Amino acid sequence: MTTYVLSKTSAAAATVAAALAAGQAQIVNPSAGQAPINPQTQTFHAVVSGTSGNVSATVQPYVSNDGVNWTAYGSPITIASGATPQQGIANGAAPWQFYTALVSALTGTGAQCTVTMGV
Repeated sequence: MTTYVLSKTSAAAATVAAALAAGQAQIVNPSAGQAPINPQTQTFHAVVSGTSGNVSATVQPYVSNDGVNWTAYGSPITIASGATPQQGIANGAAPWQFYTALVSALTGTGAQCTVTMGV
């Protein structure tokens, strides 16, 4: 299994384009420039941590076949408020060429969210 970082941020973003432009998310192409492999299964893992107290986050995986036009993939990962760190997971079973993730809500003192994908 290969693991990719889709997002690592300390601030929420409103759109995929805004998150990409601000460096809060990155586009992952598991094919790495080779013939498309379009992985049949994916796992998404979001971890939110902070410097003290409770933290929470909402993360939405996004997919695209052209790397420009994005669509939400599955349901958002909701990480309930709790002592740092907190985690959430989701799975996907449809092949896509490009992946990213949007952290649309992030709360807590010094909160930071990292989203990884395994294929």
